[in-house]
Amino acid sequence: MTTSFYNGISGIKSSQSGINILSDNIFNVDTIGYRGISAEFSTIFSKTLSAGSLGDVTSDIGLGSQMNATALDTSQGNLQNTENVFDLALNSQGWFGVRGTGDETYYTRAGLFNKDKDGYLVTESGNYLLGTPGENVTPATLEQAILEDFGKYYDESSTHLADAYTISNLKDIPLGSIESQTKIKLPDLLYYPPVPTTNISYKTNLDPTVKYNAKDEEIPNVEHRTSTVISPNGDRNTLDMTFTKRVLQQSTGSIWDVNIQILGTAQTYDPETTYDTTKYKVDASAKKVYSIVDSKTGVLEFASSGKLISSTIPTLSNDGVSLTLNLGTPGTYDGLVSSAKFNISNYEHHDGNIGSLVKDYGMDSSGNVIANFSNGKSIPIAKVAVYHFRNAQGLNKIGSNSFTASQNSGKPFFYKDSSGKPILGTHISSNKLEGSNVNTATALTELIVMQKAFDASAKSVTTSDQLIQNAINMKK
Repeated sequence: MTTSFYNGISGIKSSQSGINILSDNIFNVDTIGYRGISAEFSTIFSKTLSAGSLGDVTSDIGLGSQMNATALDTSQGNLQNTENVFDLALNSQGWFGVRGTGDETYYTRAGLFNKDKDGYLVTESGNYLLGTPGENVTPATLEQAILEDFGKYYDESSTHLADAYTISNLKDIPLGSIESQTKIKLPDLLYYPPVPTTNISYKTNLDPTVKYNAKDEEIPNVEHRTSTVISPNGDRNTLDMTFTKRVLQQSTGSIWDVNIQILGTAQTYDPETTYDTTKYKVDASAKKVYSIVDSKTGVLEFASSGKLISSTIPTLSNDGVSLTLNLGTPGTYDGLVSSAKFNISNYEHHDGNIGSLVKDYGMDSSGNVIANFSNGKSIPIAKVAVYHFRNAQGLNKIGSNSFTASQNSGKPFFYKDSSGKPILGTHISSNKLEGSNVNTATALTELIVMQKAFDASAKSVTTSDQLIQNAINMKK
């Protein structure tokens, strides 16, 4: 009869463990990235009363229950919008990797990350977010003028210049191996060096309509166009083009002479100074003088339809860097045309960028951390890693919404594409956080069921006590 006591006690213990787990789930229903867990129970070994020849019928008596394990709920939680660009959420399976002061990697779904005082992306508890660096950031010594443009370049001591870095261009950062993942640092003082212009495309219509002066003499048509040129040192120079139509031409088309100059930064015009016109272009009306970086001439020939027939535009020198000017493909209308019938808007495109300091950091849809510069350029600096496990339910919970790998979960791995290169395997959303995946209604219902199981187990103990008391009373 005493067996029923122990059965009841085991039921009480098991139910209490279940209530503790369900209560923890309910308490964390608003915890970002929380993974709910559920209790799994098993029977305690049973004993056999007799080994009679009863065929398939047994005489086993159970000895109660025990909590056997806890199961991690890996389902997706709801995503919430936030104002922090480094609030990150995984849209399907996977885990962020974070690292403390030691070498052990922890795994979490709570994507609350911010920059610390040293520029590293960290969790609220100070663990470092792991990812693949772009290897495109280099320590540098910047000119005083650049530092002054930044405006804030001293460290917290106010006497020591902050560490400065330059960045080179990348389109995407491939995810590295698991062993290569490291901390992600975002420098405060990051400079994007100028990229000189090497190509300019221009499209416009040169009106060939014949013009006359007061003496009824044909005079040349003159048209002027400009474009932007970025010099190797980052100056914003000007491509100055003057098109002059030759006079007394046949009606089969038109020929235009073009004078092309790259003009440097404007200076104030001094009427008392005699300028060398081979080195300077003087605009007296605007009171400006421009240094001539390079000067070239060419000839453009057009058919009567306005189509470009031939071009002798040479390559220019942009302070020592070759610059190709594309004014159209002969035999087509993809560049310059010359027709009184066309109404074409001016179009110009140039490559190159002025130097710029980092404005802020963000994320793109490929999981890259992006450095955004004041010149409009955006360059990836690192890629956030996403870890996967063959059995995520086997992870060990260590608190603060963090887990460690175990023998049951298996080692972490990265998904790979068809060519064997590591990939994220999921989409990372910025300005979003994943909420708890605990369903409150389900958890409360399960808590009621567990409470009833506790009450029933307790009742079995009191019932057994009454039976023993009756047996004792039979002797009296």
